[in-house]
Amino acid sequence: MVNNFCKEDINQINELGAKLNPNFKELFHIDNLPETENILTIKNNNELIGFIHYSKIFECIEIQNIIIEKSYRNKGYASTLINILISKNIKTTQKIILEVNENNIEAIKFYQKQKFKEINRRHKYYKTGDAIIMERVLWKKTYTF
Repeated sequence: MVNNFCKEDINQINELGAKLNPNFKELFHIDNLPETENILTIKNNNELIGFIHYSKIFECIEIQNIIIEKSYRNKGYASTLINILISKNIKTTQKIILEVNENNIEAIKFYQKQKFKEINRRHKYYKTGDAIIMERVLWKKTYTF
């Protein structure tokens, strides 16, 4: 059900992404991701119903996009993607960060339910409001001297 994306998924990812942002294909270049980025897809009977696009740099993951087809929302698929992302990276990832429009109340509530907390804002980042920077700490670094 959840897998790393493959070349055959690119068109469906771009189509689903375009429902959220008409410029998705030009903005995210899914067909040519750098090696620091990956996408986990979730399918129902071989139909792509959602994905999480993220980058990983050292011990930090940044979620670029998480999109679930409208008719499949509120059924646990986004939670499944986040949980699998965490389980695949728990030993090497200290925290996950993301950015969300302050007007996207549904997404903010979802992220809060997933234990993300607001850590900063980019004022007037979007035409419609601030960008909220959220973080979920998976484990804290300990230093020994």
